[in-house]
Amino acid sequence: MMRRFHMLIEPVMRDAPLPVRLFRLLCLTTSGLCLGIVLPANLLQNLSIWVHVGNVVLGLIGLACLRASMQGRHRFRGFLVAMVLLMNSVWFANAGSAGSVTYYYFALALYPMALFRGGWRWSLTALVVLNVVGLLVVEFFFPELVVGFVRPLDRLIDLVSGIVCASLAVILVIWVILEAHDREHGRLSAVADELTASERNYREIFNATSDALFIHEENGRLVDLNERACAEFGYTREEALALAVGELSLGARPYGAAEAQAKVALALTAGPQVFTWRSRRKNGELFWSEVALRASDLGGRRRVIAAVRNIDDRVKAESALRLNEERLRLALEASHQGWFDLNLRTGEGTASAEYARIIGREPVDFRVTAQSWLEGLHPDDREQVRQAFRECAETGATRSMEYRRRSVHGDWKWIRSIGKVVEFDSAGRPARMMGTHTDITERKELEAKLEQSRRLEAVGTLAGGVAHDLNNILTPILMASDVLREKLPTDSDRELMTMLEQGARRGAAIVRQLLTFSRGVAQARASVDVGALIRECARSLRSSWPAEWVVVERVAPELWRVTADAGQLQQALANLCANAHEAMPGGGVLTLSAENVELDDGVTSRNPWGKAGRFVAITVSDTGRGVTPEVARRVFDPFFTTKEIGQGPGLGLSVVHGIVRDHGGSITMAAEVGRGTTFRVILPAEREHAPKA
Repeated sequence: MMRRFHMLIEPVMRDAPLPVRLFRLLCLTTSGLCLGIVLPANLLQNLSIWVHVGNVVLGLIGLACLRASMQGRHRFRGFLVAMVLLMNSVWFANAGSAGSVTYYYFALALYPMALFRGGWRWSLTALVVLNVVGLLVVEFFFPELVVGFVRPLDRLIDLVSGIVCASLAVILVIWVILEAHDREHGRLSAVADELTASERNYREIFNATSDALFIHEENGRLVDLNERACAEFGYTREEALALAVGELSLGARPYGAAEAQAKVALALTAGPQVFTWRSRRKNGELFWSEVALRASDLGGRRRVIAAVRNIDDRVKAESALRLNEERLRLALEASHQGWFDLNLRTGEGTASAEYARIIGREPVDFRVTAQSWLEGLHPDDREQVRQAFRECAETGATRSMEYRRRSVHGDWKWIRSIGKVVEFDSAGRPARMMGTHTDITERKELEAKLEQSRRLEAVGTLAGGVAHDLNNILTPILMASDVLREKLPTDSDRELMTMLEQGARRGAAIVRQLLTFSRGVAQARASVDVGALIRECARSLRSSWPAEWVVVERVAPELWRVTADAGQLQQALANLCANAHEAMPGGGVLTLSAENVELDDGVTSRNPWGKAGRFVAITVSDTGRGVTPEVARRVFDPFFTTKEIGQGPGLGLSVVHGIVRDHGGSITMAAEVGRGTTFRVILPAEREHAPKA
């Protein structure tokens, strides 16, 4: 019978928490009892019409609340209020305390106790009890309000139906609660079985690991350990559990009890800790161990799990390896080299930290492959290096090559690589190559500067001789042009003579630039205020240049003086400003500045003609279009120009270079396409005007 009833109400009770199942059962029971038992029984009695109406309404409310609960809307309190109000309304019409409604209040008192929690449970139960007490008090003082039974049979039917319905309601509630208890008991039994199996599995895993495992309380007291820990440290389980954490360590700083307790506390507050430790066995033998500490909640308490691994052999091997690596590192640092180790089959390899730093990479994330190495080479060097690498890999012979490699900053580093095949496979094919990379950028730059200096010297000597000869040729032409113009009869002839004279004067101007470049003219040296030259040049430019070009001057206070030819310095400044003007065709900002600088041997060693001392630095900077690195390498070459043919001889910057060099100074250029160009001229300061050290 109960099984059939359970199958009947299973769709209503399925997949719901206990309070919801109880609520649905009460709704179903209320509607079933009101409409199926109470209403037919009441029809056999001579009762007021309001009793029948109350039963029907309460049954319909129960069905409505059941439907709403199945849709996820649980009207717990609303249903309770409806039941109380309807039962109160039929209390007096159904013989008051002598009627069956009294029994229903016993079942109703279970409603808040079963469905609600906390304060709601006791508050609503108390209200139900107070409601019944109130009804009894009203009945006592106003007995005339009670409508009694007409005949004894009515009373019998009413009481029997009331007892049956109230009992059924109570029995169903208790049945559901007991069923939930049985279900929970079964679940707890299954969980207990799982926990027992889990504990057994845990203990097997705990003892099967190759590491010694310890479990500590927060104060460091040992509460558990595995079999490996007993075997490693030489203690029985009972002996080990009686030890403090410091008794398994060296016992002296930095491997004492205080340090061990500090590590445990750190694992509890800051997270997992992994460190190397000096451990002690029962017989006093010491060994190196790797300890991993991790905090965890075990048995409802905060504890620390320590995994101890014997690394004594590894530490000894690492010590020997570090010694060898230190020797190799010092040897490579002394020779400014980095090493590489390449797998010729896969194209993957490793490289030293020094090689990573050469190209601006961090050693931590630096990875080496043959493909990435070739892709990083300068396009002009790539094919030659590829061929040399292929020959080295195929023949096994030692090869040396020099090439340009792009750094992470975008510039090119000159690298000298030496490689040799050091391992062959079973078929005799090269399998592994090792070698070194050396940064020779500084050497290449010095060689380039020395080569440029020698080239400029040679060109200057040649230009001086050519200029003197051209000057001797052009002077008679210029002298004769004025005389011949007056003797020519026609305007067209005189116009031709004028064109001849203009060409000769342009040639004479080039001759003067060549003489200046080649130092073929006499120079009058005197003490020069560079700041005054800067300010005068800036005023001249502001008055002659349109408003689209902004000229800014910055002269340091107490600027040192230089011994120079003021006219030549003015010419150098004018050439640099003219170059900046041409680089900013649409306007821009030209900045002229001068400051005192002191150069040490480390800085001047990068210039073949440099020397340490006090200097005046003149900077001419523009915001123009800049130049490419290829153009920047040739800007000081005589007759090199980016202008169209006929717009200039290409001697402006060469003349500046010659003037600066002849004054014992140096000039450098920094440029970036689209970001402008900066020329920096360094001239020796007069000793009597420079402050004493």
